[in-house]
Amino acid sequence: MKMKKLVALCLAGAMAISVVACGSGNKEGNSKTAGAYPGTKDKDMVTVDLRTEPAELNSIKTSDVPSGDILRMVISGLYKLDKDDKPVPELAEETKVSEDGKTYTMKLKKGVKWSNGEPVTAHDFVFAYQTISKKETGSVYGFIVYQNLLNGQEVFDGKKAPSELGVKALDDYTLEVTFVNPIPYALHLFSFSSFYPVNQKAYEEIGADKYAKDVDKIVTNGAYKVEEWVHDDHITLAKNEEYYNAKEVNIPKVKYLMLKDPNARMNAFKAGQIDSINISGDQMEQAKKEGMKLTSYVDNSNWYFQFNTKKKELSNAKIRQALGMAIDTESLCKNVIKTGATEATGVVPSSIAGADGKKYAETLGDITEYNTKKAKQLFEEGLKEIGMTADKYKISFLTDDNPSAQKEAAFYQEQWKKALGIQVEITPMPFKARLSTMDSGEFDIVFAGWSPDYNDPMTYLDMFATGNGNNYGKYSNPEYDKLIADATKEVDKVKRQEMLMEAEKLVCQKDAAVYPLYFQSVTYTVSDKLEGMTRTGFQEFDFTDGAKIK
Repeated sequence: MKMKKLVALCLAGAMAISVVACGSGNKEGNSKTAGAYPGTKDKDMVTVDLRTEPAELNSIKTSDVPSGDILRMVISGLYKLDKDDKPVPELAEETKVSEDGKTYTMKLKKGVKWSNGEPVTAHDFVFAYQTISKKETGSVYGFIVYQNLLNGQEVFDGKKAPSELGVKALDDYTLEVTFVNPIPYALHLFSFSSFYPVNQKAYEEIGADKYAKDVDKIVTNGAYKVEEWVHDDHITLAKNEEYYNAKEVNIPKVKYLMLKDPNARMNAFKAGQIDSINISGDQMEQAKKEGMKLTSYVDNSNWYFQFNTKKKELSNAKIRQALGMAIDTESLCKNVIKTGATEATGVVPSSIAGADGKKYAETLGDITEYNTKKAKQLFEEGLKEIGMTADKYKISFLTDDNPSAQKEAAFYQEQWKKALGIQVEITPMPFKARLSTMDSGEFDIVFAGWSPDYNDPMTYLDMFATGNGNNYGKYSNPEYDKLIADATKEVDKVKRQEMLMEAEKLVCQKDAAVYPLYFQSVTYTVSDKLEGMTRTGFQEFDFTDGAKIK
């Protein structure tokens, strides 16, 4: 997951969006100086850096990576990802798939309990899927459920009752899920937070507006429970002794800090106050010299400009093309980010699987372009078409408020000034506020990041369809919508890929509703105390695959 997920930029190892199953994850690192960093002193707890406050721990409404990192530890779903990012059964003890590949019938584990003492049953999944599929719920990520489940779109549109959604409890411990089309990555979906169960009794007693907002307002069923939550400071998880697989969970407590500043997290690590941090590009050489264990992985998060197409200043495709084309992404990756990030060739990262034995991006080729002369020409043409002059052109750039994000923003600001002769105002905000501002549409350009939910291009492309909850720029093109809809139904893998590639060229090149910038890589260090933590693109932190305190 993100997850699905929107991410907060912390170039200090950059916030990994939840990432791709391409074998890029690692569990070990090499140390020049063994024992140099013994870690925190707590005998029964490890401390790691989450970097930012989770925006939403309600699995029905969440859409960001930090929330997914916590939810993965405290909620058990039908499936979970193993250390190699492969979906394996969790609560689903037995799964049968219909001959047409659309219906999954799953027998659930018995004896699993919620933290409020209620049994976990098939009804919890039915309640969660029906709730996330209702328009009034306002889930920006609900589309991943209702657009895939039978009758889901009709339920969302109010044309059918939630009871007609393609999910049924055949009995307390038998769940039936029916998709509109056969989905090759269905088991990945079942391991994703939007497909987690929710205890109806707790959700309704606490209230949807308050659920999962504080430590005493969330009910869990996973390997850990939420023990403490001091907003914008830390979250502490404690092992759930009633977890069905508790004997395999070796670390009693995990504390997640929220350190925004790269220097603060580095100092905390050296002082033995934290056991794992991300390393920024500026800190790489220092970390190597000081003998820190460094591990890197390509997380397949993509970072891009999302333009608010409803704003007059950004309503013209030529202007949007110019704003993207003016950025020297090679210099950005080499001189600003410095963590191994690579220039984006499109919106779909380079290690996502394709249909013909190659990676998808390899077959597509590079659809981005850095060309300041062309950018200037397009910008002037676009201004003329909307009846505006450069001296009257005023826009703002929304980004996160941490030092790394603002460093990048300053780079973009200078590039636009140099190539286009305009001064763009920088608007930094805390991560949660940034998401809220995006959701309300009160921005001009936002610096956005996305992590894949499954290893397929669709996880990046469907969110730009008209009406999608993550289409914050309100991009709308019937041609694009048709390509995405047709690709969803297409069984032939090559034909499906051709449709997706055509859609990507449309949204990134011709319409330029988004402009891809780079694909992120993450480098982190771990103290000598912590061993076996899983970190990959899809799982930024996992402590249930054999992690232990040495």
